[in-house]
Amino acid sequence: MASEYTRGEMDVADHKRVYSGVMKAGMTTGLLTGLIVFYLSVVFGTQAGWFAALIGTVVIGGALGYALKQKTLYWTSLVVMAVIAVIAGGLVSLFSGPVA
Repeated sequence: MASEYTRGEMDVADHKRVYSGVMKAGMTTGLLTGLIVFYLSVVFGTQAGWFAALIGTVVIGGALGYALKQKTLYWTSLVVMAVIAVIAGGLVSLFSGPVA
């Protein structure tokens, strides 16, 4: 079995494709996780409010996505997270009592 192996003759095209995909998935996941942490930090750590935090997060996420040449999955995830934040923020604002 070992005698059949010749160094440098293995086709590594599939390995390179899988490695590239794993690196892209890791970068996308890391960016989205960082944006979620940033959004929650601004909402709960400052007096900026949820809408200002959302705008800042989308702007930063857009700039990072453009700079790192992200694909459709990243942009779709960013839009879905923004829509969820708008719905959740709107519901909290709707059902919260009057602000004193």
